[in-house]
Amino acid sequence: MKKLLYIAFVLLPLIGCNDFLDEVDQDKIIPETTDHFAALLLKEFNYSSSTIYRYANYMTDDLAERDGADAFDTKKKGWKTFYTWQQELEINEEGDILSSANKAWETIYEDIAIANYVIELIEDATGDIEEVNYVKGEAYFIRAYSYFNLLNLYGVPYNASSDSDLGVPLRLDTGVETTYRRNSVNECYAQIEADIEEAMKLIDESGLTKTKWHPNIAACNLLMSRVKLYQEKWNEAIAYADKVIENYGLTVMDPNTPFVVADNNEILYSFQTANISGWGTNSAKYFAVTDELYDSFDDADRRKEMFFAKLTAETNEQYIWTNKYNTTFTGMGWAHFRVAEAFLNRAEAYAQSNSAALALADIQTLHSYRYSNTSSIVYPENDSEVLSFVLDERRKELCFEEHHRWFDLRRMDERPEITHVYSVIDETGVLLQTETYTLFSDDPNYTLPLPLEERENNLIIRNVERYAKFPEIDTEINI
Repeated sequence: MKKLLYIAFVLLPLIGCNDFLDEVDQDKIIPETTDHFAALLLKEFNYSSSTIYRYANYMTDDLAERDGADAFDTKKKGWKTFYTWQQELEINEEGDILSSANKAWETIYEDIAIANYVIELIEDATGDIEEVNYVKGEAYFIRAYSYFNLLNLYGVPYNASSDSDLGVPLRLDTGVETTYRRNSVNECYAQIEADIEEAMKLIDESGLTKTKWHPNIAACNLLMSRVKLYQEKWNEAIAYADKVIENYGLTVMDPNTPFVVADNNEILYSFQTANISGWGTNSAKYFAVTDELYDSFDDADRRKEMFFAKLTAETNEQYIWTNKYNTTFTGMGWAHFRVAEAFLNRAEAYAQSNSAALALADIQTLHSYRYSNTSSIVYPENDSEVLSFVLDERRKELCFEEHHRWFDLRRMDERPEITHVYSVIDETGVLLQTETYTLFSDDPNYTLPLPLEERENNLIIRNVERYAKFPEIDTEINI
């Protein structure tokens, strides 16, 4: 593949005056061949920006403060606004602006801008029609996946009975608009589905098979299954999961061998190599896996050793999740589309469709590839308990990957109430008090606020209402 190469044009799709939309230097090279466009997509989606909003993990019930003195560090303040679900993520208690706290809007729209550019211009590129089709199909996939993430971060949770809930603005070209409004959630899902369908058509027409750094038909089917699941279209979620499972299988996890590798049939697509280990390593100094999550793994469950690393704090033993972001688990990127999700999507859809036996069968199949011995597992006998069992399994299998837990919490009919404890220290490291914050079941703070800069530059765009969060304070601490 030829060296690329940057774009010499003005991208002005959405973000007011953010610098990634500025015109690049005139000595950069305009993409001309299909190889150039393919490299542009690969670089943008894997190396340049962070498609995954890593801070979503702090907002879930999967992370908690680490016990012991090591957890009480002033650097931890940088994560407090989203760990405690503050009304404004970008402003801390001292009134300082946290420039990186709400960057998903910018980075994901950057991915969309690049995808739009490729979709518009790839037809004029020099190269075989097969390559044109594949690259264009990949651009449609990236746009669909990007809008799916944006919608579930910044849009109101899906409600089948509403046609007007706030989604995100849809931009499908590289034209210039200084102001724009939000599309509805339903409009966003319709566009996401259309993009996935177009991606499947083009990739299929290309007849090409590429490495797992590129989405294939199975990855498209898996994403569509996820999209249908989130819209509670159970039969369609099952149908698209079927298409994945019919052609790809599960693989036994071995804690001594990386799981996400190119020759593993369970891996459909892997991406995001930027900051593959930095996030986990840095935040693990202050946060650990919740006991609830860790204890939900049976000792015979191979995932327990594969996913988590043990640390010893001053008061008790805790575990961190960094294995999911290093070579213990992945030899490729740190975001992946895996066949296991197809089984989980289908199992949930079966459970929601009163087909409890079929749902349990899918979970039992998954367990046969995850457990060294399944004799200790107690499967529910009451059909009414199957859905909860399936959702618990989803939480375990997909923990700390993409935005799965945060997105799953948002779409639950009965969300759990989540509490996070934050320890306040002075400059010498002395613990002064603990603060307990609560995210309620029906909390509007399940939806992120628009970035401050976006609201300043586009006065007609509506922000989703969020509540101020005040803690319960405990100053009676034994030091």
